[in-house]
Parts: sequence; structure tokens; C-alpha cells
Amino acid sequence: MKGKLIAVDLTPILPGGENGGAKIFVLELIQLLAALEPHAKFVLLTHQKTHEELAKLDRSNLRRLMVIEQASAVPATSVRVRLISIARAILPHLPGRLRRVVGLVGYKLNITIKRRTTRRSLLREMGVDLLFCPFTAPTFFEIGIPTVCIIYDLQYKTHPEFFDPADVAHRDHTFLDACQRATGLVAISEYSRTVGIAHGNIAPDRIQTIYLRMARRLEAAPYVENTVLNRLELKPQLYLLYPANFWRHKNHEMLFTAFGMACKVGLPPEIRLVCTGASGERLDYLKQAAAALHLADRIFFPGFLPDSDIAVLMANCRGVIFPSLYEGFGLPVIEAMASGVPVACSNLTSLPEVAGNAALLFDPRVPDQIAMAIRNLVENDILRCELRTKGTSRAALFLDADRMANEYMTLFKSSIEKNSIDPQLSGFYTDGWVEPNLIINLPPSNGSQSIEIEFFAPDWLWYPKSNIKVTNDTGTFKRKIYIKRGNHSTLIFPVSREGGCFNINISPTLIPFNMGMGDDKREISLMITNFIVINKDGERLQLMSKILRST
Repeated sequence: MKGKLIAVDLTPILPGGENGGAKIFVLELIQLLAALEPHAKFVLLTHQKTHEELAKLDRSNLRRLMVIEQASAVPATSVRVRLISIARAILPHLPGRLRRVVGLVGYKLNITIKRRTTRRSLLREMGVDLLFCPFTAPTFFEIGIPTVCIIYDLQYKTHPEFFDPADVAHRDHTFLDACQRATGLVAISEYSRTVGIAHGNIAPDRIQTIYLRMARRLEAAPYVENTVLNRLELKPQLYLLYPANFWRHKNHEMLFTAFGMACKVGLPPEIRLVCTGASGERLDYLKQAAAALHLADRIFFPGFLPDSDIAVLMANCRGVIFPSLYEGFGLPVIEAMASGVPVACSNLTSLPEVAGNAALLFDPRVPDQIAMAIRNLVENDILRCELRTKGTSRAALFLDADRMANEYMTLFKSSIEKNSIDPQLSGFYTDGWVEPNLIINLPPSNGSQSIEIEFFAPDWLWYPKSNIKVTNDTGTFKRKIYIKRGNHSTLIFPVSREGGCFNINISPTLIPFNMGMGDDKREISLMITNFIVINKDGERLQLMSKILRST
């Protein structure tokens, strides 16, 4: 990667702890990558609201570039807030078939607003070799620049009730956009990879699992332990810890119910439950819930804490209780194990994969099981010792942060190489259907060549003909053709030896779901039945099967 320039989109980062574990992981990973590849250069694309907070990442080979300025973004932000408010008001009342359309328009408008203060060819002008999107959305995607996106989870698919309709629509389009545009996709667990393949129609070899190997991220400094515990009025071994933000899937209500049940059947009165996390409406609500259960004196909310304080709390707790309903990975589980702390956690989604047999597993939807786990963590010394021993061994599988960084860098390299060798298509599905925009990126060759694409318009389309318009990224080439319903038509256009990027716009389009034709909610236009590159010697290279495998 010597001399390569990697752009990292950090514009989604929020101040404080509102990004949850994703922010912790991403900032750690960036520092590891910069240290691993000192001869590569990294540019962090930032938002003004967190630009200065990220100054701690500055290195000789890593710099920040503010691409969204708060002052210039105020009108856009106001528009975005109004749009979100409108969407939240009307989406629940729209027929299901219309939500997809409204959501898609909203997503595209949001991306446009976010990018409006940046030059459309910013990355190309900077000479960027790869765009890394650690928060999934390929917002700054540019034709011809390989892109790597991380998929954390698809919670909105399993628990849509935890999100308002506008948020569900946005998350869905973010995920599908990443699936279509990314050269390489990363899942943070095999569970996330499996659901990503299922919901994103992703070829299995396009997405790989790279675990969060950060078990030793938290290390308590002995000389500050008493200071932290005294400040928070906590005593060693007399509290259970739940380190999580107060999002609904974290399941605090059920935990409080179970903790109250455990208290009623003899949990020692000096044992408290400590729940860390960022402030907000949910925190206020949960404080009220704890009071309503007459547990206000036993459930403690210290708020958002720095890593150093969390490390102290974890090292001195009786155990970590983790009743989450959904996790893409579950970083606090292995952090606790690495600290020698016994863990009891949910048996759903990725958590059994991460915890293995080293945690006490329970169904987080059953308060009796959580209550029993709480009592075992506190009272069963033999089990606690066994969990500590198994946990230390399990955490060893997730200790090698350098291995994690190497896996990412290997993917970056392969994505750059793939982009320079193979034709790349965006907006193309594995079943042959094309989105409204098909983007083709062709690498340089040793001579002139041409592209031949055969389109098919099924005879059941509602429109009598489809219009196809081709332009290149320099604006020097344009071509238009049309295809009648029920027919095949071949589009042929030349490509110089330097290669190039071509945008094929097709109209009109349809969404099968909106027409009562099954559950297909994609916006599609035509089908591709053949894709051929003809080289300078007239040799015809059939690329259809290769593209289908890589899409």
C-alpha cells in the first residue's frame, strides 16, 4: 500500500457516545491501520461538529479534512430536519407499497444535502485510491474509486418496532446502497454476514467476516481505581455492570424487572446494578421506570463515561450482565472476559457466536432466566470461577488487534487490485435486473476496445418502451437508444485504451411490489442478458458470468 491514499468517511460520527460501540471500534481501527501502513496516507473526511474532537487521530500519515461545515450546512440541516419530521408524520399512514418510494426519495435527498458543500469529484481530484466507509453508507462514492463498507447489523429487519418508519427506510437504503456500490463488504460477525447475504442478495464471496479483535481495549489503571469508585460511590464486587447505551434493543426494562425479581427472592441488599450510557430521553424514562419498580436506590446511572472509568468499573464489578435483544457482535462481552470478569448474556443473534461456552447464556425475553443469571453471577462462587477461566481463554481469540488491521488492509489491497483489473458494475443485480442507473468502470488496456451490452425488456412491463442514455465521466461521449417492450436490444460503444467510467441511465422504472407483483421492492428498469468486451484484435470476452459472481 506504499504511496496509496485512503479516504475514510467519518462524517457520521456524533459527539460523545451516541454512536455506541461503532465509534469506539472505528477510531481504534484507524489508528491501527495508520501504524500498520506508515507509507500509506489516510485522509479522514469529517463534519465540523466533530472535526476538532478527532484531532487526537492526527499522525504524519493521517490528516483530517472537513467536508461538511456546520455554518454552510445549517440550511441543509434545517431542510433535513423538516423532511424527517414530515416523513415520521406521514409514513405510518401510507400503504406499504408507497413507503418504499417515499423512503428512497428521502434517502437520495439526504445524500444530496450531505454532499452539497463538497465537489462531486472531490476524491478523484485528491487522487484517492480507495474510499473506506466504516459507518456503512457510501455517501462520497465516486465512479471508478474502489469502496469498502462495513455492515454491523440489520436490526431494523428483525425489530422494526424499535425504529420509526423514516429511520427504517433510511437504514434499508443505506444497506442496499452499500451492497450495490461497494467493491468489498465487511461483516463484524458470521451472524451479520449471514443475514447480510440473505437480505442484500449478496454473492457470498463479496462479503467477509472480520471480527472485532479488541478484547484488551480496556485496561484499568490501578492508581485511579479508588478515585473512580469513590467518586461514583461504588464498592468493589458489590455491583453488576451493564455497559450499553439506552437504545430499546438493549432491553433495560426487562433487566430491571428481572433485577427486581432477584431482589425479592434474596439478592443481597448491598448489590447494585450499574447502567452506563449517554444521556437522553430514554435515560430519563428508565430512571422513572427504576423508581416505579422501587429500585431507585439499587439501580445506578452514572451517565456516559470515558474508557478509563469504564475499565475501572468493569475490573471491579461482580459480573457483567448483558441482556441485549440484538447485537452485530457484542464488544463488551469479550472486554469483560479479557478483564477476568464473569459474564451472563443473551442467547440471541451474534452473542452465542462471540461468547461461546464462556458465558452464562439466557433468553433475554424471559425475566425468570435473567433473574436466575443475576443470582448465579452474584452468589455461585464455583460458577463464577469457571466463567472467569473460560472467559479468559475465549477472549484470547479476540486479542490480536494487529491481525484485525491486517485483514482490513488485505481487503483494501485486493479491492484496489480488483478495480484496476476487472470491469466494475454498480446498479446491477445477480438476477440480471438493472437499477435506473448502471455504472460501468473499465480499467486501462493495451489498446482500444468496445463494450457490447444486450438488454431485454419483458413483455409484461407497463411502459411500451425504455429509453437508454449513455454518458462518460468526462462528458465527451453521449449516446441514446430505446428498446420496445418484449424485445432485445444491443448497446455498443467504444472505449479508449485509458479506460473510463460510463453512466447508463434507463427510464422509466418500476417497483414490482408497488404493482402487486410479489415482495420485490427494488426499483428496476431492464434486464441484462449479455455483457461483452471486444478488444483491439476483435476478440470477444464474455464477462456476464464473471460479473454475476462478483455482484
